[in-house]
Parts: sequence; structure tokens; C-alpha cells
Amino acid sequence: MRVISPPIMVTQFSNSEESDKVLDLATSTMLTMLDLVKKNKITPSQQNENNKNHQILDLPMGDLGLHFSSTVPCEICRVDEDSPIFDESVQLMGRLAFRFSIPNKIDIRGELDNDTLEKILSVSSDIPNRKLLFKDRGEKFNKGLVTMSVLPTGPISASFMSSKGFFKSRNFKNNKVFVHRTDEVTVEFPMNNDAPKTKMNLEFPIGHYVEKVIIPNHLVLEGGVRTPQRLIQTLDNFAMIPGRIMVFRTEIPKGGSVAKVTLPSGPTGINFCSDVDDKCELPLISTVLEGSSAWHLNVPINHIVEKVIIPNKIMIERTNCASVEKLLESYAGSKRRVLVLQEFRRDVLRAGSKITITLPPGELGLVFNSNDDALWIADVKPHSQLLHKIPSGYYIESLVIPGELELKGKKGLKNVFYLAKVLKEFSHLSNRILTLQQYKADIQKPKRETTFGEIVWSNGK
Repeated sequence: MRVISPPIMVTQFSNSEESDKVLDLATSTMLTMLDLVKKNKITPSQQNENNKNHQILDLPMGDLGLHFSSTVPCEICRVDEDSPIFDESVQLMGRLAFRFSIPNKIDIRGELDNDTLEKILSVSSDIPNRKLLFKDRGEKFNKGLVTMSVLPTGPISASFMSSKGFFKSRNFKNNKVFVHRTDEVTVEFPMNNDAPKTKMNLEFPIGHYVEKVIIPNHLVLEGGVRTPQRLIQTLDNFAMIPGRIMVFRTEIPKGGSVAKVTLPSGPTGINFCSDVDDKCELPLISTVLEGSSAWHLNVPINHIVEKVIIPNKIMIERTNCASVEKLLESYAGSKRRVLVLQEFRRDVLRAGSKITITLPPGELGLVFNSNDDALWIADVKPHSQLLHKIPSGYYIESLVIPGELELKGKKGLKNVFYLAKVLKEFSHLSNRILTLQQYKADIQKPKRETTFGEIVWSNGK
């Protein structure tokens, strides 16, 4: 029998944030498109998750000699004596496998069963730098599996189907696309004269639903895709863009789809209209001109414009057609104008318009007013740098000066004299961020604990 001797070769991290630095795939690509306008909020349960000790098992190429239990999620139940990672693997017996990663190729998380994991390990045996991550017993697991795949350039090697026909309802709104079939890949071994062998395609898990498609710096589709035709057309349009990412999950995505489109400079080729039944007159994509930039981006029609983002400049939410058209035209020279489009009106917050704007340095030319419970923009002077960007009558929700202070609500903003004093004190800075609400009732109440943070302008929602 083999004797286990130190040192233990398992890499251990004090929190999942550090382990993510090792395991996350194409992080720089994803951050470009997925960072939200505000920093992600961490719930208490997520904070507890970050405090857990997760252990990573580095997997060499070749046969590993690992055997897993039939429980879900599975665990290492036996290790062959000739395993190249015998010592390291034995130390992890009793812990639960929840994540498999091949850098810049694939990342699978969730309730890993032994059939799935052993098949993945077998077909990826000739790929270096594989990693398997374990959790302690009692830790929470997300239901099902989530697979993130980084696609190579060129045509994809999979076919898709819609869930239409699997449900009693014939409503098109229930349709979501899943992986139907993948092309098997033949791998040759000319160096050792082995016969070519056929391998499964790891990037496209058969039977799993498409949850997200990311085309860096161009397009993000979330919440699933309705038809295989739209998915294939989108992937084909950007076949030569490196770093394309698809996210799959075993469970069907719920709710409507969301599209985040980054428009280049120049005319958009989009015509907007308002739904006559919508009192807020939110703009709909009515037509997309053939050959336009929006047409090449496969912008979906009949989607509602929830947000327009000009990174580092301004973001407007839930506003009317005229405001959207005017903003897009005003920043026609910008190379990154972002539209956030919702498929259904029900997924857009029932509230008035909201404006988040980066204030320029110097005098603003704004006149404020206040009462016992709110502050608002009383007037925008003709010489103001913010003329036609900030409407009078909007209520001030917050003022953020990254790294300096964060004033929220009437309690933080106090009164017009204090607000004017703060704006003047930091008038030399160009990153002051002011948030305005159309209606006083929509102003969010500040939380008890507030930390100074930074609002990140990006192509998120």
C-alpha cells in the first residue's frame, strides 16, 4: 500500500474570490460586457459563501485514476494506487466536487454527478491545466449545472432546437433554445502513431438551454434565445470575433429575454415608436434599416428600450421616444452607445424616468430647491453645460464623488446650501455622479450602512 506523505499538494484559498482568479475563464472579455453601471451588491448569503474554504485539485493530462460516488453532487470515493495525483486526491475524499475548469475553454459549475464528471475527465484527458474545485459538506449548491464555454472563431459545431412542442402551451413566449446535437471532433496523434479517436464536443452540452450569449464589445443576449435561427444568425454574424462566450444551464431560463447592444458611431438605423397602451410611452424598436449598424448587430424589433448608456457620460432609464432619439443623436460620434432592451413590458420597473449623469468640472449652472423631504432641480440656466441634458423638476436621489463621499436621499443631501457647498468644493473633479428621479416617490431610501464606492460605467444594465 502507498503511504501518504506531506507536503499536501492541494492549493487552498481562504475565499472563493481568490480561487476565481485562478479558475475564471476569459475574465477580461466578460468584464467588458457584463460589468453593471453600479457595482454588484453582495447579499449576506453570498458574503458567507465567499468566506468558505474551497480547494482546487490540479489535474495533469492522462488517466487520473479517480472514481466518484453515485451521489449528487459526487465525491471522490476511490483513487487508484498508480494515480499521478494519489496523495492530493486522497486528501479530498469526503469533499464534494462542484466545479470543473479548462482555462479559456470551458467552466462547469453546480451539482456534478459521477457520469457527467467522469465523461468530461475522460474526453479532456489530453488538455493541460484542468482544475477541479471542491466544497465542504453542508455548503449550498445551485440546482442543476451551468456551463460557460469560450467559443473559437469560425462556424460553430452544434445544432439547436426550440422547446416549442415540449409544452402544452403553444404560446411563442414559452420557447427557449437548447443544444440538440454537436459535431464530434476527431483528434489525431501523429507523434505516437495512435489511431485517430473521436471525442465529444465539450463546449456544447446536449440538452442544456442557452441562457446567455456574449459577443465582446458588441452584444449580450440574456434570459435565453427564442429561436435557433436567431441564435445561429447572431453567432454567424460575429464568427470571426474572438472571445465569444455562451452560457448553458440544465433548467429552462424563465422570463423574457434581455439584449444589450453596443452601437458604433454614426446613424443607428433604428426607428422607434411608442405603445399606445403604455402611459409611460416607453420606446419600442419598430424597424431596423437593412444594412445599418443595428441590422448587422441583429437588434431585435418590438423590444422595449429600458436604458440608454453613454459610458462615462450619461444613462437614461424608462424615458420616452423623443429623449432616446435625442440622446443617441447628441452622442452620434461616440463609439460606445449602449441600448438595454427588454422583451416584455412587465420586466421594466413601473416607475418614472431616471437620469444618471457624470458632472463636468467647473460651474454647473443649476438652480436647486428643497423642502422638508426632498431636493430638486428648480432651473437649468441657459449657459449651463448641462442644458438639454438635465430637465428641471427632477428630484435629486444621490450625489457620488468616488473615493470621497456618497450622499443619498434627503438625509444625506440635507439642503440646497449643503449640496451647493459640496459641489463647489469638488468642482475641479470630472467624475462626480448625480442621480435624478422624475418622481419623488421613486427615490430610494439609503441603507443603514453605506460604503464609499465607485460607479463603473460599462456596457451592462
